[in-house]
Amino acid sequence: MEPSLEIIASLCFEKLKSLPKTGKPLDNEWTVLAGIVEHNRQTATSKVVSLGCGTKCIGQDKQCPKGYILNDSHAETIARRAFLRYLYHELNKDADSIFEWDHELVCYKLKQHYEYHFLCTQTPCGDACIEMKLETDDDEVKAKRLRISNNEEVIYTGAKRVNKSGPLSDEMEQTPGELRTKPGRGKRTLSMSCSDKLARWNVLGVQGALIDSLIHEPIYFTSLNFCSSVASVANIERAIFKRWQHKEFRRHFYKPQKPLIRISPKFQFDYAQQPKRQQPSPNGLSWSHLPDRLRPYEISVNGKRQGVTKKKVDTPVAALAISKYKLFVCFLELLGSQKEIRKRFDVLIEDLPKLTYATCKQLAKKYQEAWQQLKYEYFEQWTRKPSKLLEFKWIVQQTNCLRS
Repeated sequence: MEPSLEIIASLCFEKLKSLPKTGKPLDNEWTVLAGIVEHNRQTATSKVVSLGCGTKCIGQDKQCPKGYILNDSHAETIARRAFLRYLYHELNKDADSIFEWDHELVCYKLKQHYEYHFLCTQTPCGDACIEMKLETDDDEVKAKRLRISNNEEVIYTGAKRVNKSGPLSDEMEQTPGELRTKPGRGKRTLSMSCSDKLARWNVLGVQGALIDSLIHEPIYFTSLNFCSSVASVANIERAIFKRWQHKEFRRHFYKPQKPLIRISPKFQFDYAQQPKRQQPSPNGLSWSHLPDRLRPYEISVNGKRQGVTKKKVDTPVAALAISKYKLFVCFLELLGSQKEIRKRFDVLIEDLPKLTYATCKQLAKKYQEAWQQLKYEYFEQWTRKPSKLLEFKWIVQQTNCLRS
């Protein structure tokens, strides 16, 4: 039996409470929490494997071509990246891993009795926040809408509409079903809204291209859970999968999912926005289910590791363990230790430092083919990042973990 929303929320809240106070919001600050819970159907036990807190997103003019800086520090994205860190750790384990090696397929397979559940303390930014406009004379419906509009969490998204053909007359128009970039001040960000990212993961899986090239099948969320008094199941379902139900998408491995969506207003997050907490916390927090020696808990500011000096801001020292760069290093180190996969990719061990991030993403051929079709069918307006942001390589002297 899968864990209830109550169990998932309690596990995530308790895990955050157990982490050091450093980096958490001050008394007048608020944040959003997202978490991923792993459920073992064999033992009927659940545990938190990743957490993320954050509300910030940097503009496209501040993006780092070396992969050191997080572009998107919304809680949902941080939790997902912390989950990737957990997956790499499990892929590297010799025993008691969630994965098993398949010699015939020359890849890893997630053991069938594991499943994953997602939690967030707020409705995802973007389409899931937008209420369908229904004309009605029903006084009860009108009264409900009035209560919603007076609530602290208003049904409104600051995420900006994307139009492939050019600028929009009103990029903030609350039109249901459209793709949007993250809200934020200053220059527009290239990061897609959390609604759109969850919708993408709902088809391609949450594992991303690099890990996808190492495993047999994508990893999906079994349920999406929200602790919110104003979230709507109908709006979230539309954002995650129903807005594309009239379109076809057929691939052998990648299939649009219909996860269980659950909402409960009963769980009050300690750091939720409220009258005494009006300032968003400037920090991002990430935690992965890893040994303490690997520093599973990290604090970020403006997408960089907290405490980094100006002198080292443009070096790997500034990079969080969940940054593109550090997760890329995890991928290359795994290739360094796995001769059979290198042979399948036709890559020599001495060539690993020569590979770019972009080149390695293309190793996931079936994933990239599915993504191209998905963009054509669903996400034609998905933002495109400049190629220079994906051409970074591994600075080998920063680590001695390469194994033959």
